[in-house]
Amino acid sequence: MNLLAGSKWRMVFCVLLMFLAGCSGFKYAEKVDPVRLDQKVQKKSSRVYAQANEWRNSGVIIQKNASYQISARGRWHAGILCGWTSPSGVETHSSSCPPVNNVVRKWSAGALIGKIGENGEPFGVGYEYLFRPKEEGTLYLRINDCYGCTVDNDGFVDVEVVRTDAGMEGSEGQAKVSPAAGSREEAGMRTVQGQKWAVIIGITNYKDSRIAGLRYAAADAQAFHDWLISQKGGRYAPSQVRIFLDSEATARNIRNALFNWLGQALEEDTVLIYFAGHGSPQSPDHPQNLFLLPYDCQYDDVATTGFPMWDIETALKRFIKARKVVVIADACHSGGIGQSFDIARRASRGVNINPISSGIQTLSKVGDGVAVISASDDKQFSQEGRQWGGGHGVFTYCLLKGLNGDADYNRDGHITLGELIPYLSEQVRRETVSAQSPTVSGKFDPALSISQ
Repeated sequence: MNLLAGSKWRMVFCVLLMFLAGCSGFKYAEKVDPVRLDQKVQKKSSRVYAQANEWRNSGVIIQKNASYQISARGRWHAGILCGWTSPSGVETHSSSCPPVNNVVRKWSAGALIGKIGENGEPFGVGYEYLFRPKEEGTLYLRINDCYGCTVDNDGFVDVEVVRTDAGMEGSEGQAKVSPAAGSREEAGMRTVQGQKWAVIIGITNYKDSRIAGLRYAAADAQAFHDWLISQKGGRYAPSQVRIFLDSEATARNIRNALFNWLGQALEEDTVLIYFAGHGSPQSPDHPQNLFLLPYDCQYDDVATTGFPMWDIETALKRFIKARKVVVIADACHSGGIGQSFDIARRASRGVNINPISSGIQTLSKVGDGVAVISASDDKQFSQEGRQWGGGHGVFTYCLLKGLNGDADYNRDGHITLGELIPYLSEQVRRETVSAQSPTVSGKFDPALSISQ
């Protein structure tokens, strides 16, 4: 089902449901008297239901130029044609659940949104949002599904609003208007942006010649690096980007970059980790032990010389303090690498499934704020060829096209994850005739932009 057909079908379905069940949906029964947060009342909680067509009074009067944090936890869905999602709404992106007159157009139907005052401009919230408003009024919340379309929704999220003046004093000079959230700018809000850091890894040829090389992994990493530091692209400071290609991408260098160098990033910063190369289980008999293969990995000793997936998890948990992390991986190029897999193939044992993509996806469970994008799923192999930009993997080819403007659906000059993810899903499937499908996981803000 293509996007246009999906949009028409969902609209017809919504109209039918409204006819059968009425368009009022769930209504909040209790009367809420909102209060100002201060030393006596520092936080306020409320529950927002997906089926509610009306705005939820949060119980908080937002004060001008004070500092607040909105945090949301829970699961809901924006209709039976859409999947269950966190308050970020990113999991609802699919051809069967396209955006149809969403309240905040840049955000998916399953995202949590808010507004200040009954006539305020709606803005995206997601699972977490820090802001300092320029206006005063009661904070209202709801799901981003179109007005009158909530009757078939289900689930809820619990929202906590905290006044954080003490923790944000002196940050006024560092705060920037989020370029990815135009509706927030219109509402007069500012978010803490922080700095951006990146580690880029690409391995085409391995030191051990028994490990089959790739064709364009290093070229993919170099092209992505060049986009990150270009003024027309990501605008990252070159001093805050590390790139390791082929012989530089040793296990020691990768570990040092993740454990030590990225430890400089502060909580409000954003960290990006990109890997293009081989990934593999230890052996057919130990599929749960997953590794990324550095340049100096040995064909007959992946367990000792590979880079364990749990080391990346350790880096995210213990060494990287940033609360916004994006992991992009193109690591599934075969059904398994190493001597044990070749022996299994010669014995006609089935080794066509490589669980490395699922292993990469589990990194998102480290905590909120971690977005993981993998080039393919476990039953697919990542494709590369000269037909994609003169020599690239199809995933990175589409990634760069999207970042260079093709994924800018609202034409505001900034590409958010909420725009990039559905673009990648559609374009990679189109380029490969559905032979390769990127996957995404994590609880993160879909308004987050990879660029500055």
